[in-house]
Amino acid sequence: MNDTAPTETLDTYIRTVENQEIKGLLLKLKNEMRKPDVAWQDLRSILIPMEQKDPNTTKDILLLLIKES
Repeated sequence: MNDTAPTETLDTYIRTVENQEIKGLLLKLKNEMRKPDVAWQDLRSILIPMEQKDPNTTKDILLLLIKES
């Protein structure tokens, strides 16, 4: 019997977000991360406003990204 919970990904996390403004920032972040030559400044320009609007979501996303990498 396998009792492990399904692994949460950025996509599954985004689906659970109800705040449309935060969801938009998360989708923008996801799209930026897909670029092969993404710069830290590009990601930072999305993460800063997200952290100002919802620090808990930002923390969750950063932890999720660390686990996925």
